[in-house]
Amino acid sequence: MAVQLLREQGFYLSSSTRNRFYVKSYLPLNQTPSAMVLIIPGMAEHTGRYRDFACFLVENGYGVYTCDHPGQGRTAGSPQQAGLVTDSRSWQHMLENVRALYTNIRKNQPEIPVFVLGHSMGSVIARHFTALYPVYLQGLILSGSFIMNPFLLNAGLIFMRIKILFEGSKRKSKWFNKLFYRNFNRHFKDRPTLFEWISSDRAEVDAYVNDPYCGINYSNGFYMNLLKGIAETRKAEKLLTYRKSLPVMIMSGQDDPVGNFGKDAIKLHKEFYTQNFQNLFLKIFPGRHELLHEKNKKDVYLYLLDWLNRCQALKINKGIVL
Repeated sequence: MAVQLLREQGFYLSSSTRNRFYVKSYLPLNQTPSAMVLIIPGMAEHTGRYRDFACFLVENGYGVYTCDHPGQGRTAGSPQQAGLVTDSRSWQHMLENVRALYTNIRKNQPEIPVFVLGHSMGSVIARHFTALYPVYLQGLILSGSFIMNPFLLNAGLIFMRIKILFEGSKRKSKWFNKLFYRNFNRHFKDRPTLFEWISSDRAEVDAYVNDPYCGINYSNGFYMNLLKGIAETRKAEKLLTYRKSLPVMIMSGQDDPVGNFGKDAIKLHKEFYTQNFQNLFLKIFPGRHELLHEKNKKDVYLYLLDWLNRCQALKINKGIVL
């Protein structure tokens, strides 16, 4: 039976690194959730952008938690502070924030299974989190994930070290941020904004552009931490030796330039397969980078709901293969 009412709450948590971050929760008002979905947002966005999807999940009996990363959304504190990341361990802070949120969920709902959904940069954090911590997840959803060429990754690290040497980690280079976004945007003929790669839905792109916490300019320190985090994630995944029964859903848009138009999702699926993961799922949807904000988002919602329900019904983590 669908849940008609929800309890929406915003609050702050602190991680083991003493990093204070903002959390948003969505829970059914009149019943216990059948499972929790911990959503890890991508870069240049915030928790509020997942409200529609969270409400959909609550209407179908799930609970949702999501958080703002350092330098993003309410964790940043203001639009002026958004994108300013200087701590050399900010990637570890993001990981520990996710860990603190997961621990908070388990503390308050110890018997309820937890799924993790990571989008874009958040999907890399989700992969790193899953590889580092042997927590008991019911399933992992990777949306808009990507694989960075090792040569480009190393070149990027060298470039950012030089950039920080001359400009410092606090510097927000508008030209570099525009270059970053234009690299994705160049694949589309009509480009009234820098963010056509986000979605094919005009209203969604306009909402993103007009949101002061989206499409922000990041500091040199952020980009350095992002590249280091991607490299550390790759290393951690190669050492992953447990939880091979974990169900993993990898999804991408066929017109998503971030994920190389679905090719990176296929490569990632193959990498998990070669590591002997037993419950892998791959879905390429029509659409661009943000499938939860696409014209066909309701189809994506229903597909994910069906997958979540099947994972629970068949109790994959107890040895039954879907």
